[in-house]
Amino acid sequence: MDTKKILYQVIITLIFGVLAYVTRALDLITPLGNIFVLDLRDFFVAIGAAIGGPVPGLVIGIMAGLPAKIPAIDVAAFSVAGLTVGWFSTYFYRRGINVAYSAAFMLAGYGVALIMVHYYNLWQFSTGLVARAIICTPINIFILHNLLMAYPKILAIARYNGEREKRKE
Repeated sequence: MDTKKILYQVIITLIFGVLAYVTRALDLITPLGNIFVLDLRDFFVAIGAAIGGPVPGLVIGIMAGLPAKIPAIDVAAFSVAGLTVGWFSTYFYRRGINVAYSAAFMLAGYGVALIMVHYYNLWQFSTGLVARAIICTPINIFILHNLLMAYPKILAIARYNGEREKRKE
């Protein structure tokens, strides 16, 4: 493996992970009921995972969930979301599909959060979670689309030494 590529992914992970952590730790939030909040962690997880890949997405997701009110829900949800966005961004990039659509897979994290809400018997707060998914998912796609339009080689630089990976046939 190329050390430059690994270093770049570590930097991406640290930048977006710390931003996600600090956002919640400093309570830079808009409450959506008693448990769930609207903040920038979704965006940092989606963008960092899409650029860095599945493993950085997982780490960023864990960092995003740690300072939450109920960390078990947020760590599980954000880590699954980061992992799936990272995996699908790689898949879409290799297939020539717009990588911005990988942000839709943040919904996998919301699915995990709904399972955890059921486990903790917090159904009365699930409307805040659904509202967050409805608000954040299209914005994530929009932000990623515009980022990749403004800086189209960011994925190639982050993971493929500046060039589109060639398919093995």
